[in-house]
Amino acid sequence: MSSVDQVPASRIRMPKRPTGARRVALWIAALLALVALLAVGIIPRLQRHARAADTADAASVNLPNVLVVKAKLTSGSADLELPGNIQAINLASIYARTNGYVQERLVDIGTRVKAGQLLAVIASPEVDQELAQGRAAVEQARAALEQANANLAQAQAQVNQAKANVGQAQANEEIAATTNERWTRLVDKGVLPKQQGDERRTTFNARQAETRAAIAAEATAEANVGSRTADISAARAAIDAQLANVRRLEQMQSFERVVAPFDGVVTERRIEKGDLISAGSGSDRNLFSVAQSKTLRIQISVPQNYAVDLQPGQDAEVTLRERSGEVFHGKIARTAESITTATRTLLTEVQVDNSSGRLLPGMYAEVKFTLRRSHPVVLIPGSALVANAQGTRVAQVGPDRRVHLVTVQAGRDLGTQVEVLSGLSGSEDVINNPPDNLTEGQQVNVIQASQEGQR
Repeated sequence: MSSVDQVPASRIRMPKRPTGARRVALWIAALLALVALLAVGIIPRLQRHARAADTADAASVNLPNVLVVKAKLTSGSADLELPGNIQAINLASIYARTNGYVQERLVDIGTRVKAGQLLAVIASPEVDQELAQGRAAVEQARAALEQANANLAQAQAQVNQAKANVGQAQANEEIAATTNERWTRLVDKGVLPKQQGDERRTTFNARQAETRAAIAAEATAEANVGSRTADISAARAAIDAQLANVRRLEQMQSFERVVAPFDGVVTERRIEKGDLISAGSGSDRNLFSVAQSKTLRIQISVPQNYAVDLQPGQDAEVTLRERSGEVFHGKIARTAESITTATRTLLTEVQVDNSSGRLLPGMYAEVKFTLRRSHPVVLIPGSALVANAQGTRVAQVGPDRRVHLVTVQAGRDLGTQVEVLSGLSGSEDVINNPPDNLTEGQQVNVIQASQEGQR
C-alpha cells in the first residue's frame, strides 16, 4: 500500500484557484516582461538605423546637386530651316561683240524688256566698210563666174567646130582614097601615065594628115572645155567664200544692235552715249545685266545628315524679315547629287514663283523644309553638352545616381535644343549645365527638371 493510501482522506487538501485580482496581476507582470524584452531588442536597432540615416544625410549634404532632364526622340518628321540668297532664274551680263562707239542707249536700270528688244546701238564704221568691200568682192566673183561661163560656151563651140572639121577631113580622106585606088588601077593597065597616079596618091596622104590634125584639134577643144569647166567651179567657190565673208560681216554689223536675250528687267547699266566699246568679255566691262525674275531660285547648303531626306519636288516655305507674316511656297528643283567634301553639305536649289513681284533677287531668305526623317534623332538641351579636349560628351545619371560621361555626335543646333545623332537612345537622364568638376562614377543629388524647363 502506498503512502497516499495511508493518509486519511480527511487530511488531503486540494490547491486553491487564483482569484480575479491575482490573475490581473499575473497578466500585467507578463506584459511588462514582454515589453522589457522588446525594448532590449528594438531600441538598439532603432538607434543603429537612426545613426545610419544621420550618416546618409550627412553624406548627401556633401554631394553636388544636379538638374536632370530627360532626353527625347524626335517624331517621324522634322522641320529644317536654312538660310539662302535669292537669285534670278536667269541672269545675263551683256557684252559688246563689235568695236565702236555707243551711238544710242535706249534703256536704264529697272526697265522691263522683252526678248529681242533693242537696248543700245553701237556705231562701227570699220565693220560697215568691210561689209561694203565684201559685197563688192561677191559681185566681182559673180562677174568672174559669168566670164568663166562664157569661156566655157566658147570652148564648147570650138569643140563642135573641131568635130565638124574632123568630119570634113574624114570625108575628104575617103574621096581621096577612092580616087587614088581608081587611078592606081588605070596606071597599072597603062591607060594613064604614072605621074598622075603619083599625084593622086600624094593627095590621099595629105587628106589622111588633115584628118589626124582635125582629130587632134578636137581633143584640144575638149580639153579646153574641161579647163573652162574648172574655171567655173573656181569662180563658184570664190563666190561662196565671198558670201561667207559677207555673212560674217553682216553678223558683226548686227551686233551693232544690242538686244535683250529674254524677258526680264535691266538690273545694271554701265555705258553712256559716246562711250568707246571694245568687243568681248575680256574688257571686264559689260554693257547691261538683265535678270529674269518671274521665277526665282534659292541655293541652300543642306547638312549631310539631312541630305538623304531631300528629294526633287518636295515643298519648301520661304520667309523674309522684310515680308513679315508672308510665306512664299516653292519646290526643290534639283540637287547636286554630291556632297561637298569641304563643308559636308548638299547643294540644293529651290525655285519660287514670283509673279507677284514681292521678292527681289539678292534678298536674304530663310527656307524651311518639312522632312520625313529616315532615322530618328535625340533632342537634349544645348546646355547639356560638354565640349572639351576629350570630345563632345553628355553627363548621364543612372538609377544609382552615379554620373556616366557618354561621348555623343552632335547634330543641328535648334537654339535651346541640340540634336544628338549618336550616343544616346532617347530615354536617358542627362545633367543640364553640368559642373566642370564632375567625374566618371561620381554620385550626385538629382533634381528632376520640370517639363516646362525641358522645352
